Amino acid sequence: MRINFVTLGLLPAMLFSACAVGPKYHKPSAPVPPQFKESPGASTEGSAPSPIAYADWWRVFNDSVLDGLERDAVAANQDIRIAVARVDQAEAAARYAHSFLSPTIGLGPSVARTREAQDRPNNATGHAATYNDAQLPVTFSYEVDAWGRVRRSLESARAVYQATEADLRFVRLSIEANVAADYFSLRETDAERAVLDTTIDQAQQALDLTTNRFNGGIASELEVKQAKTLLDQTKAQAQALDVQRSQLEHAIAVLTGRPPSEFSLPKNPSAALAPTIPPGLPAELLVRRPDIAEADRNVAATTAEIGIARAAYLPNISLTGWAGFESVAIGSLLGWQNMIASLAVSAVTPVFNGGRNRAGVDEATAAYRGSLAQYEKTVLVAYQDVEDQLAALRILSGEAQSEADAVADAKGAVEIATNRYKAGLVGYLDVLVAQTTLLANERVAAQISGQRMVGTVALVRALGGGWLGVESSGASKP
Repeated sequence: MRINFVTLGLLPAMLFSACAVGPKYHKPSAPVPPQFKESPGASTEGSAPSPIAYADWWRVFNDSVLDGLERDAVAANQDIRIAVARVDQAEAAARYAHSFLSPTIGLGPSVARTREAQDRPNNATGHAATYNDAQLPVTFSYEVDAWGRVRRSLESARAVYQATEADLRFVRLSIEANVAADYFSLRETDAERAVLDTTIDQAQQALDLTTNRFNGGIASELEVKQAKTLLDQTKAQAQALDVQRSQLEHAIAVLTGRPPSEFSLPKNPSAALAPTIPPGLPAELLVRRPDIAEADRNVAATTAEIGIARAAYLPNISLTGWAGFESVAIGSLLGWQNMIASLAVSAVTPVFNGGRNRAGVDEATAAYRGSLAQYEKTVLVAYQDVEDQLAALRILSGEAQSEADAVADAKGAVEIATNRYKAGLVGYLDVLVAQTTLLANERVAAQISGQRMVGTVALVRALGGGWLGVESSGASKP
């Protein structure tokens, strides 16, 4: 019987090509409620929910300046560039792992001239010899993936690549949200500054009135000092806001990839209205959160790593060989009679390595347990994040209405106190208290408005990019 050595060498690959040791990946589960407990409060009475897209969610705010800042950030932010580089690195690593599914073929031509001694061993002629040796071999090596080590390595590399893609989405969403949050915080300072500017004008008018009354012998010097104190205090508060605004402007500049010295935003005290959020948001919206997707892909990667570690117990089967031509004369090198070839099959089985393989399996298993726990934690924290923002927006909605009433009441109190002071019925202290109360309430009203805008941005980020239905995103449950 004649044995075909090539077929014999490929036999292990044919027998074990479908075998892959280690557990198969199963999508991890986490407790998913049907919907969130908190229900958002309406931003505008009777308004319909605002539509929002996943890719350009900030357009829901209808702010052209914010649109431009977001485009600049996506194009030039350094954190996004770093994340893109990590994705490219992981993609290259996945291609590298895939290359081991193919044989390695090399070409190694060589030309040598050799002189052998007369007294060399096994010299049949009894004379010294000088000869040429030209070789043109093609080498071949291939690891038979009998136990799925290579395939598990590829599974792990692909999962890591997908995890870095999810991380890129997470970084991009975070940068976009940071830009929007800083932008609306800056607009809040503009609104507060406008309140202080108005109060400064009113305080200056009150100081002029009190000074005239003092010069006319109607008011006391104490009342003049009280009026001037209010004016100076208000100016100091305005200057403190200028510091805060400058810092926010600098932060936005860095987020958009520009030096702070080359960036500025004009003041705009007009308060924007927060978009209306639909009630009864489905909990499945969180499947779009990139950090949950990243945690899931890390579970898949660590699952494959267990298979890689277990394959170390089993023989490593390799095929190696070469074929080509060899001749003492280059002119006759390619003659068929000068063909050379070799094929070998080897199997290396670990016998003893001091418990290295057992430790490798234990390490991979522990990493899997950790990734699974991290996934469950990520899901739970995501639900907490959404519930926190929904609760904050609901409470802020009622707080805004209460504060609007307080501002209206304070304005009425200032008017009454001023008229009574002019009539000589009360001292200036009553006017001072009323003006101070109005200023405090107007500033709080501006702050609440800004908090609602920033809170809406935080909710968008917590939901993974908006509140479109799951049907629109094509996602599946976590």
